[in-house]
Amino acid sequence: MLRFISLPNKFQFRQVRSIASKALERPHSHAFYDDKITIFASKPVQPVTLKQLVRFGQPPLSNESLQACTHYARTELPVRLARRVRAFQSLPFIVGTNPYIKEIYSLYYDSFESLVKYAQPNSPGNDIEFTEKLKDFVERHSDNIPTLARGFLECKQYMNSQDMARFLDDMIQARIGIRLIAEQAIALMHQKDLKTGGYIGIIDTQIEPNQLIKQCADFVGELCEFNYGESPEVLIDGHIDTKFTYVPVHLEYILTELLKNSYRATVEHHKKMGRTTPLPPIQITISQGIEDISIRIRDQGNGISDHDLSKVFEYSYTTVSKAAEDAENDPSNIFRNITEMAMQSGVGGPLAGLGFGLPLARMYARYFGGSLTLVSMWGFGCDVFLKLRHIDDSMAEGLEI
Repeated sequence: MLRFISLPNKFQFRQVRSIASKALERPHSHAFYDDKITIFASKPVQPVTLKQLVRFGQPPLSNESLQACTHYARTELPVRLARRVRAFQSLPFIVGTNPYIKEIYSLYYDSFESLVKYAQPNSPGNDIEFTEKLKDFVERHSDNIPTLARGFLECKQYMNSQDMARFLDDMIQARIGIRLIAEQAIALMHQKDLKTGGYIGIIDTQIEPNQLIKQCADFVGELCEFNYGESPEVLIDGHIDTKFTYVPVHLEYILTELLKNSYRATVEHHKKMGRTTPLPPIQITISQGIEDISIRIRDQGNGISDHDLSKVFEYSYTTVSKAAEDAENDPSNIFRNITEMAMQSGVGGPLAGLGFGLPLARMYARYFGGSLTLVSMWGFGCDVFLKLRHIDDSMAEGLEI
């Protein structure tokens, strides 16, 4: 889950260290084709419905339910990881040799090797040991989207855009499912014998979008204030007492990404026009329907031109300057550039100038049957409409992960 923190020295140096390490690390070499990989990749995926995932942790949480959840994770994750390894092996050779892409390939390969021994009927280790392995797995994969984005940005001349989009769609869609399965098993093991306050694993049955919007706005506003010296006010109206069932980390990522775009556009347009009046506010409206909730984010950041509007959901398309390169080439300006990159950060690290923010946000919105639509009034601002389905019994029954 995203953390809403200030910007002490630890933040800057952790970001710098993370960015630097991605460029310097080199993955271990592996046999390109592996019998175990081939065997597991050929097995069919066994989808689990969201309702089953919820049922694993339905209070009171029994040992049988907990064991069923971890058993599913033990047997299913190696299959899905093996399929991702095979997908990497299917890339054009020159793309697969890119150091960033090769790093993520090795990460998936190593993760498969780490977890596959728990997939056998009489596999060693108890569920607690397996859960610790899952925690390490989730942590190690936290930065793989930014790394993958950099790799494909360097290799886009070697793949046509349709093939690249297809690979990334499948990769990110699979990643969401893999993390849901792993994080649900981790969370349920942690929640055993505890009062969860409406949580069933990683699913919050009483999530309040109004409060989550405020948290995300505080986080983005702090980054904006540091980077630009000012930040717009956020006004929230509509059905502000709405509660619904959803995965908070998904909603948190979507909201943070959309707010960063609105904050940045509002401040930069205001400065570009040379205005001395207060920044116009960002207006957020919450609407609760029978089957879904809608969130509209409205800014006055000049909007997006028709030429750019058709490309905003394409991978690697961005209007952001290459802040990462500036940070590397101008050490005296590194703190400002790190903060600027944080204004464009995504799941698991900075995505500045990599063009993955909006495509990822839309994919997270669509994963549970929602949608993300952007309407631009060029010369004035943007309205972004986020629609999210209630994850209730009627919907969860047919939704497979």
